[in-house]
Amino acid sequence: MSEFSSTLDELMMAQQPIFKRNREMFGYELLFRDDTHTTQASDGLQPTDGNSATSQVLVNLCIGINQLESQIRMPFFVNMTTELILSDAFIPIDPNTLYIEIVENQVISEDFIEAVSRWRQAGYRFALDHYQFSEEYEALLPFISVIKIDVKLTSPNLFSEQINQLKARGLILLAEKIEDQSMFELCKDIGFDLFQGCFLQSPSPIKGKKIDSTTQSALRLVTALQDKDISINKVTELVAQSPKLSFQLLRILNSPLCGISKRVESIKDAVIFLGLVQIKRWALLITLASSSSSSEALMKMLLTRGRCCQILAEQDEKNLSDTAFITGTMSGIDALYGIEKHLILEQVSLGQDIIDAIFDYKGKLGEYLKITLGIENNQASVPDTVSKENRAKYNRAFLDAMIWSNDVLRAIS
Repeated sequence: MSEFSSTLDELMMAQQPIFKRNREMFGYELLFRDDTHTTQASDGLQPTDGNSATSQVLVNLCIGINQLESQIRMPFFVNMTTELILSDAFIPIDPNTLYIEIVENQVISEDFIEAVSRWRQAGYRFALDHYQFSEEYEALLPFISVIKIDVKLTSPNLFSEQINQLKARGLILLAEKIEDQSMFELCKDIGFDLFQGCFLQSPSPIKGKKIDSTTQSALRLVTALQDKDISINKVTELVAQSPKLSFQLLRILNSPLCGISKRVESIKDAVIFLGLVQIKRWALLITLASSSSSSEALMKMLLTRGRCCQILAEQDEKNLSDTAFITGTMSGIDALYGIEKHLILEQVSLGQDIIDAIFDYKGKLGEYLKITLGIENNQASVPDTVSKENRAKYNRAFLDAMIWSNDVLRAIS
């Protein structure tokens, strides 16, 4: 991420995934906040100084998006300023990488419409954010690709006729602020194409759902892998009991992610090169990924969370890095298996420090988890007083974790 480290020094970045109807990933919205040059009214990058719209910060930002897209291979939705859209600035980014969001309360002047038309002719796609079926946006619609509707603010079942009219014009409809299963199903029935919201990232566990035999087997392996005194032979034996786990583990150990110079033919060989701690971590990841029926997007979120906690610990208290990884990953195991958190964590032998961090954000582990969740949830719990140095550190950790988790899932799929 060094290509745009200066951008991370200035901005707070978060990502919110956007899903298709089948809950597969479509792309990400990138959200920014800057202490000195921006306001937060629209959750977007809104410089108060028009001259800053073409600053090096934005150039670096585009470089960063290019790097992210090349590794994540999904489009990004990004808010851009009125000043930038009205300017003749060149944005060094592939138009196919980006959806430019036009935020609510935008003044729809003739100059603005003409500018959007020019950008559209250059290949850039636009999304109209927080659309409320106002006639003042009619002149913009010929240049819009995606209509985003906040379904918490604008009830979609009251506008089914207008939604059908938008779809008839070939517009893609995106439902924002999906908070539960019923709203997700309603929006699908009405005809929405894309979906965004916390519910889709962390579906609520089913109250009273029992732990089935497949999950119990996976949890027994997870528990065994937490044993600090477990031997190489025991890990090899446990892995060998699952042909699928053995295959996937050897596959990932031979991938560029692990950086082993020679081909690994057995788990014992891998331990020699990576060490028992690394093998246990990879076995845990693959066990969780292969034993759950949850979406890839949810697994990606948990891997990102665990890796971000680990990176923060490596920069702060390195001896906690492995425990921080477990803390982040296991903090969402309830959503992964659809079982209440206290029930499923009772089946896993975790240290009390991890339990305290997951439930009450106690200690250093709790601090790393809280920071990570704050970024994951669009800065909801990251304090405004955080220093520029720490802001940059958090951003680098989270974005590096995003790329890492994408590589992991690609390697084991």
